[in-house]
Amino acid sequence: MDFQSLTSGWKQYPQFYDFSYNNSIQSGIWNDPLNFIKEKIQFLNDWGCRADRKTVIPAIEQCRIQFNNYIQNIRDMDLLSLTSYNQDRLKDAYELLAQVEGLGPTGISKYLHMHNRGLFIMWDNQIFRDYFHIKIVNKTSATSQRYLKFLSRMRDELLDAVNSLPLSTNISKPEAITELRSHFNNETFPRILDKYNYATRGQPKLKIK
Repeated sequence: MDFQSLTSGWKQYPQFYDFSYNNSIQSGIWNDPLNFIKEKIQFLNDWGCRADRKTVIPAIEQCRIQFNNYIQNIRDMDLLSLTSYNQDRLKDAYELLAQVEGLGPTGISKYLHMHNRGLFIMWDNQIFRDYFHIKIVNKTSATSQRYLKFLSRMRDELLDAVNSLPLSTNISKPEAITELRSHFNNETFPRILDKYNYATRGQPKLKIK
């Protein structure tokens, strides 16, 4: 991924999803891993996750203390700090949600993203198929191991975009990272990459000009 392709994909992202996303953040419900579970599941379903409210809500309520512990354990992490040595902390959170009946891989990624927007990237079925070339998308195929591989690949592609950023002067990598975000309204990198993936790989696919 280079800076130009990232920019092209980002510009094609539907604005109505941005409106829903930003409203949900501003409501404050994402700041509380323990509560507002009904509202969070409604957000997932507004985004087409088809989470079964009758099974998902009580199941997450039952494991919310454990989920909160996992989230607090990774609150200091972001996508660029992801390494092979700290991935187990993410794996625990993903696999806990994978035990929730009625919540699929797409919903898992989005629920995780709500609780650490700088670390977790949302994916959908088509994005998964495109990256892994696997037709069937379920909890058996879209495992925590594959989700971590997806995050690692996205981190690497993000660094490629940073390195391809046209710079007028020599600056440090942290400065280049800050400058890259400034081109995308200072959104988190997982959100920037989500928009790119949706436009180039997600459903429905959009024509990139």
